Amino acid sequence: MKRLRRNSPTILALSLVVALVFMRADVSAESDLFPVYSCIQPNVDFWKSIYSRYSSDQGVMHDKRNLDIIYGVIELKDPDQPGGRKINHNRIKDAKKKYRQILAKLMRGEAPSGAEEQHVADLFDPDAQAADYRMAMQNIRCQVGQKDRFREGVIRSGAYIEEIKQIFRELDLPEDLAYLPHVESSFNPKAYSKFGAAGIWQFTHSTGRRYMRIGYTVDERRDPIISSRAAAKLLKDNFYKLQNWPMAITAYNHGSTGMLRAKRRKGGYETIFKEYRSRIFKFASRNFYSEFLAARDVAKNYYRYFGDLKLDSPVNTTVVILEGYASLPEIARYLKLDIGAVSELNPALRKPVIRGQKYVPKGYQLRLPEDTGHDWKGMIAELSPKLFKHFQKRSRIYTVRRGDTAGQIAKIHGVKLRDLIAANNLDASATIFINQNLRIPLPDEKPVILAELEERKQNERQFATSPKSTLNQEGQPLTTPTVDMLIAMNAQVESPRAEEKPVADSALLQPAKPAAGSDFPSFIDSRKPEDDEEMNLAEPLQSVPKESAGQKEAPGVIASIESYDMEDWKVTETDLAKEQPTVYIPQVNPEIIQANLAVERVWNQNGKFVGAIRVEVEETLGHYAEWLAVTAWEIRRLNGFPYGQIIRLDQQIKIPLDRVSKEEFEEKRFEYHKELTEDFFASYRVEKIDIYYIKKGDNIWTLSRDEFEVPLWLLKRYNTHLDFSALMPSQQLLIPVVEKDV
Repeated sequence: MKRLRRNSPTILALSLVVALVFMRADVSAESDLFPVYSCIQPNVDFWKSIYSRYSSDQGVMHDKRNLDIIYGVIELKDPDQPGGRKINHNRIKDAKKKYRQILAKLMRGEAPSGAEEQHVADLFDPDAQAADYRMAMQNIRCQVGQKDRFREGVIRSGAYIEEIKQIFRELDLPEDLAYLPHVESSFNPKAYSKFGAAGIWQFTHSTGRRYMRIGYTVDERRDPIISSRAAAKLLKDNFYKLQNWPMAITAYNHGSTGMLRAKRRKGGYETIFKEYRSRIFKFASRNFYSEFLAARDVAKNYYRYFGDLKLDSPVNTTVVILEGYASLPEIARYLKLDIGAVSELNPALRKPVIRGQKYVPKGYQLRLPEDTGHDWKGMIAELSPKLFKHFQKRSRIYTVRRGDTAGQIAKIHGVKLRDLIAANNLDASATIFINQNLRIPLPDEKPVILAELEERKQNERQFATSPKSTLNQEGQPLTTPTVDMLIAMNAQVESPRAEEKPVADSALLQPAKPAAGSDFPSFIDSRKPEDDEEMNLAEPLQSVPKESAGQKEAPGVIASIESYDMEDWKVTETDLAKEQPTVYIPQVNPEIIQANLAVERVWNQNGKFVGAIRVEVEETLGHYAEWLAVTAWEIRRLNGFPYGQIIRLDQQIKIPLDRVSKEEFEEKRFEYHKELTEDFFASYRVEKIDIYYIKKGDNIWTLSRDEFEVPLWLLKRYNTHLDFSALMPSQQLLIPVVEKDV
């Protein structure tokens, strides 16, 4: 064989060709900001098929680590139809059982029999080992198809996509990032998750308030354009920290801190994808970049996947900057506009503003219909002396104490009992509970109260005709009789005085009948009496301690498959005669905020006012700092907290009150919890109650997020008898099963 000399023309030519090839490869890699690595190609292909091939009535049974392993497709029912979720649950369960049995057979080395078993066998390498099949048995997952929902999202995106792309271009970001909301929300501005993520970009409260206004009057997460600017800033921050888009996009789901940790341990994205394991880097985070790549392709080429679609058109508006606080109903009335139409153009305005309970904040950029026949700015300028106020409407709050009655509270605050009942959705007997936070209606809130009652009545009519509804002891929807009565009461000049019940410890129904075959020990409400305990700066919440010697471990399973449907909460004399164990199920009224939100005491410390509070669910030092107009560091210094120390539920801490009064702090705190409650129940309903026995090693945060997918504040509301910081094995935890409200 003839050897070529090192400096021969042929060698030089080959070297030049190779250099050009590699140079072009480098240029291509640099120009491709969103690389499709070979290791994620199967995942990208999988998500493309989920978005464009399989609809929401199909469940794809697959391996959650190797998405190119698809066992089969099962038929699903509409989950919002009667019995739909239970049917789907059973079908998915049966499918997983079937494929596990096939994999177990292959693991034992038995030959497949029949076409289906052969199909499963063909998904694995011929030299697959028993360990491979054993792992696959643990990784079977069902993914619901999204074709119909993705198609609807493409149509909705037409109203915003071009403006969002422009926002990204202005910040020197890739405009294709504008397709990310297809993964987050299908471009649904009203999207709201169980854990409080809102809008097309699904910002959580904690992340969103770094870039937007989020509060009881305005939630800019719900405005597609404002939230897109915030998302662009967040993604730019992620890219600055992580230096490439696969990592920055994954950080949108997993958090930049989490991705920096993964980068330190594993290096680049491909290694992280293939090797990284952590308690919170799970299926969603691992697949987020792949989902974005798939969604971008399907959305950009929607004609190929869905045919010709008529996309929604952008809505042109006129923006008026308000120079003071103003009533939205008054603005609509002055401008002769429908209040519903104005609220549609301003999705960031929350219901208290739309109802007139709160003013539109000063400086808000109010969007009005673009109309060449009206000079909206001029009209508002003419009305400004009458329209604008100097201050926001205050929320007057009272926290119920032992011995209070609704009548006494109404008398002390100078309001009518019927108005107090209506403003807080109390029942016909004006029942109140210890630590319930009552909103004291203002003198001008009469129209607001009547509007709330009418809205509530309409909702209850719909709820009463739904397949599952919350029932009282008489088998009727919980509050419908109350609403009818209150509307009649408020229509009268002189109304009969409602019968008052004394204050109760907790909102409990009558004992509910345990499911057949269950053996639940009873429990009673055990709220701690109010006291003036010394400051408790204990360690953060820990897992449930392991069982002590001789203590039997409680089963960590749902106690009853049938559980407690809302329609089964009625107790008969026959049931009581059977002397079965009693389980008390709390009646949760969405309007009731039952938490200790008051400042317990105030004193002068070194010439400055200081207050003491107890930490409630969903609260952080960041919240307190925001409500007190101070930094989190100032609160840490006041309490002697080192940086990084986590506050725990029911912990007593000091707060500075030199910039914000006690009343202002309590108002903001109440409105935060009210906001969580109102937003949640606008999107979800509690379908039934399950019972779980605490087992060793359980952590309330993990149970809330991972096990049951229920927000912690709602879990606490159903378990006021439990101290979440000191759970013990065998304790009963009531689990509200939450469904989407349609």
